Parts: sequence; structure tokens; C-alpha cells
Amino acid sequence: MNRSGDGMSVTQAGPLQWRSGRGWLVLGGGGSWRENETGEIDAAVLGWADLDRPIAVLPAAGTSTMEGEALLDYYADLGGPSGYVVPIYDAVGAQLAENCDLLEEAGLIYISDGPEPVGLARALRESPAMEALAQAFQRGAVILGMGAGAAALGSWITDRDTQEAEATRAEPGLAWLKNVIVAPSFEGTEVAHRLRQLLNLKPNCLGLGIPEGTALGLGPSGEVENVGPGQVTVVVSGLEVEV
Repeated sequence: MNRSGDGMSVTQAGPLQWRSGRGWLVLGGGGSWRENETGEIDAAVLGWADLDRPIAVLPAAGTSTMEGEALLDYYADLGGPSGYVVPIYDAVGAQLAENCDLLEEAGLIYISDGPEPVGLARALRESPAMEALAQAFQRGAVILGMGAGAAALGSWITDRDTQEAEATRAEPGLAWLKNVIVAPSFEGTEVAHRLRQLLNLKPNCLGLGIPEGTALGLGPSGEVENVGPGQVTVVVSGLEVEV
């Protein structure tokens, strides 16, 4: 464990540095839990989570709480604890004390997929809800970012529909990973091209390409685990290396 330039304690394994805590930080590439595309990820996070505490679901912007409640039912069927949806869709929701209390009490916090990681990062950045997430993580909660939720945890982000000419509009993510850009749904040349374009703009960063149904688990003692059938790819200086 060491301290980054902004004072945040980080855990390091090879070139990867992430926020220190007693819990696991899990970056999911996306996929449908309804179609059992994320089954190996879901089993892994339940194995790492504190099951004596509830599950908190942060829903994606534009989705209903019913989708989050259906996800909670799915986790209950897998043997997980009960839980609740934390309705944080914007910066106002991230300021509410009741939402922060729900996050801080959780043993597993599921940051849902969606089309706009930029909006999610803007809502949570430097908010009381972000502090609550950090407190839960320090106590041992698993933080699972799925798809856009994983991208938002990186250092720099753009929305998925960003055009090539707009790539310079990349903005800071939540920076739970230091100098890392996370690319979920890492299949096909379009996603790979967008990641390389961002890396050209941010040459001090490395990229993590994570396919759907696959996740990268980062543990409290420096563990790094590839979860699921796909392979996480690290992109450094234009070179791709599988984890």
C-alpha cells in the first residue's frame, strides 16, 4: 500500500493502482444478468462480499427502480442477502443523507450499467455519496461497477456514443483506479479504437479492455483475478497484453 499524489491510499499490483480498502473492487465488462451472461461475475462478488450486510444497487440513469429490484431478486436466488435500490440519478440524489446511509451500510454495492458513464461520474464526484462508498469499501464492502459503472471508476471517461471528433471532451472519472481508462464491452475494432484514441490523449494512462461477461477483481492485498470466460486486456503504449 502507498499514497498517490492526491493523498489517496492505493494498493498496487504491477502497473495497476487502485483505492485501498478492505473490500474488493470489481470491474465488469457488461452483459445481461437476465440471460446469465454475468453468472460467473455474480458468483464471485457474492463470494467476496460481506453477506451479513445488504446489497445496494445504484441504478443507471433513465432506468426504473423496478429493474434494480429485479436484480436484487436475482441475487437473492443466488444466495445473496436482501437489499435495496439507492435512487441516485444526479448530483442532488448524491447529496441526500438517507442515500448515503444506505450506501455506507452495504456489504455489496452494484453500480449498474447504462449509456452514460459521464453522467454517473458527474453525479458522484466529490459528493457525500462518494464518501459513503469509500467508507463502505474501507469496511470491507465489494464495489462492483458493471459496464458504464466500471468505466466511471477509471481516471478518464467519455460516453459510449462519443464520436471521434469529440474525444477531446473526455473528462475525469471517479479515479478509483489511478491513471487507468476502463473500456467495457471490449469486443470489436470500434471499442478498441476509442480506447486507443483516449490513450493517445492521456499518454500517462493505461487501458483495461474488459469483454462482456468478464470482470477484473482487485483485492485488498493486491490480488488481481480475471473472472469469467473472456480475457481482460491491458493496453500500454499501443501494446495489448492479456492479464
